[in-house]
Amino acid sequence: MGYDPLRSVLEVKLLTDKKVRRYENVPEEIWYRLRQHYHPDTYFRVHVCGHYEETILPNEDEEGMDKR
Repeated sequence: MGYDPLRSVLEVKLLTDKKVRRYENVPEEIWYRLRQHYHPDTYFRVHVCGHYEETILPNEDEEGMDKR
């Protein structure tokens, strides 16, 4: 999990499928609250999912694969 304050981009790797999700235009305050929340998974589902544009990034092991 990480946040780029210059681009307002949040990246989260979910344990369920091991995929990294990138969220654009996330305010820095959301990042701080997510990190400090007692249940970050709940905060993520309620305040991030469906509220910001999501891009699922390819897994590192898939990047080198031939996609025919």
